[in-house]
Amino acid sequence: MVSQMDADSMGTQEDEERLSNVAPKKKILLLLMPVFFVIGSVVGIYFSGMADSFLASPYAEGVEVKEGRENERMSAFFFDVPEILVNLSTTPGQKPVYFKIKVALEMNSASDVDKARKLLPRIIDSLQFYLREMRLEELQGSAGTYRLKEEILGRLNLILDPVKVNDVLFKEILIQ
Repeated sequence: MVSQMDADSMGTQEDEERLSNVAPKKKILLLLMPVFFVIGSVVGIYFSGMADSFLASPYAEGVEVKEGRENERMSAFFFDVPEILVNLSTTPGQKPVYFKIKVALEMNSASDVDKARKLLPRIIDSLQFYLREMRLEELQGSAGTYRLKEEILGRLNLILDPVKVNDVLFKEILIQ
């Protein structure tokens, strides 16, 4: 029985020695993993924007400006331009490419919307004229869509002057 106890104690000593050789690295790793997890979670929450509501003070200066912008957006009026279907500019022999777009215009007042409604034939003509000259390569990617939005906004502000179009909102874009 003594020999069996000695054998058991020798087996546990061998196990302890084997674990002690590997254990310091694993112990450090096991201790640091929760720390890295917490730090990673905090950084992820911060950059995702979810922490803004927790970190923002109601007495901060930026809150008043933000509330003012929300009031402006709530008083905005929208005018839907009928959908426009054009074929894009292509090289000879190239298969025709069709482009369908539907936009809404953001304006400041109902009287601005009425003026846009009266000038709708001019708006449609200007958009069709511009869109027919575009090539497929110009519309590719988010940069192409952004350039299209800015160009439409500029053209509409020229047509509707003195009325100001605040934004052009794409409701539908289809390239076929």
